Amino acid sequence: MEAADPAPPGADSVRRGIRLARRTYPPRIVGLALGSLCAGAGMYQADAPLWVWCLMLVYCAAWPHIAFQISINASSPFEAERRNVLVDSFAGGIWPVAMAFNLLPSVLLVAALAMNNYSIGGARLFLKGVVAHIAGAGLAIVFLGLEFQPESNFLTVLLCVPFLLSYPLVMGLVMHRLSVQLSQRTGELLLEKRRADEANLANTRALSEAALRDDLTGLFNRRHMQELLTQQRLACQRSGDRFALALIDLDHFKHINDTHGHATGDNVLRAFAEHVGAAMRGTDTLGRWGGEEFLVLFASSTANEATQGVERLRHAVAAAVVATPSGQALTFTVSVGLTEHVSPESVDALVERADRAMYQAKSLGRNRVVTLLAAPQV
Repeated sequence: MEAADPAPPGADSVRRGIRLARRTYPPRIVGLALGSLCAGAGMYQADAPLWVWCLMLVYCAAWPHIAFQISINASSPFEAERRNVLVDSFAGGIWPVAMAFNLLPSVLLVAALAMNNYSIGGARLFLKGVVAHIAGAGLAIVFLGLEFQPESNFLTVLLCVPFLLSYPLVMGLVMHRLSVQLSQRTGELLLEKRRADEANLANTRALSEAALRDDLTGLFNRRHMQELLTQQRLACQRSGDRFALALIDLDHFKHINDTHGHATGDNVLRAFAEHVGAAMRGTDTLGRWGGEEFLVLFASSTANEATQGVERLRHAVAAAVVATPSGQALTFTVSVGLTEHVSPESVDALVERADRAMYQAKSLGRNRVVTLLAAPQV
C-alpha cells in the first residue's frame, strides 16, 4: 500500500528503505488482521484442516513483526522489504487453496496483494508477486489437494465486509499522504530552483558589472565609456539634443609616483574617484579613460551648462588629501578639457577635441578648466 520508491545506492538507500519498512509496518498488521477474517470465513466454509488454521493465525500474528525486524536490520532495507512483500504474495497464494477458491475472499486477498506489489515496485514486482502467488498455490495444492467451491455464503460475505471497506480507505489515506509529501517536495524543489536562479542571476549581474568596471578605482572602464559615448551620440542624433564631455588629467601624477611610490599613486587615483563621484550629479557618468585620465559624460547638457559641474569637480579634487608613507598630507589637482558634441561628428573626434582642451589647460598652468568647442559649420 505504498508508492513506488526506487532505491538509490549508498546511505540514502538505507534511509529510504527503513522509511519504507516503517510505513508498511502498520498497514501490514491491519491488513493481515482483516485478511484473516476473509481467509478464516472461506476456510470455515471449506472445512479446512486444523493445522492450516494454526498456520494462518501464527502467520498473521507474527509475520508483520518479523518482516519489520528483517527490513530494519538488513544491509539493504529497501530490497529486504521487497522480499517481504513477495513473502506476502506467496502466503496469499496458499489461502485461496485452503478456502477451496471461495470467490469473494480469494479475489479480495489476491487483488489487495497485487495492488500492494505494484505500488511498491511497479510492474516488475507485480509480476514477481504473480509468480509468488502461483508458487504458494502450488505448494498448498501438494498438501491440501485441489478443490473448487467458489460460492460464498452469507457469513463469508459478512466477514469480508470489513476488509472490503477498510482497504480502499487505507489506500486513500496512503495516497493522500504521498500526494501531500509530493506537493511539499515539489514546492521545496521549486523554491530551491528559484533561489538558485536568483543566485545565478545575481552572480551573472555581478560578473557583468565587474566586466564594466576598472579594478583599481571601481569606475567604469574605457571600453564601457566608449559604448556609453556611442549610445549617447546616436540618441542625440535622433533627438537633436547635445551632450558635453570633460577629459580630466591628474596634474604631476608621474612626479607623485616617482616621489612617493606607486602605492601612493594608486591611493591618489582612488581618492580622485571617491571625491569626484561624490560631487557629481546623478545624470552624469564618470569613467577611467586610462592611466591618470578620466572622462565625465554630461548627458543632455551643453558645455556652458556643464561648466559649473566641472568646476565643482575640480574643487572637490583640490580638497582631497592622501597620506604618504612618510605621513605627509598630499594634495593634488587636475586639468580639465571640456567640449560638447556636434552632430554628426564621431566619438573619436569629440574625445580628441576634449584632449586638446585638456592640454591647453596644462599649458596655461594646470588646475583649471579649458572649454574648446567645435568650429561652426558653414
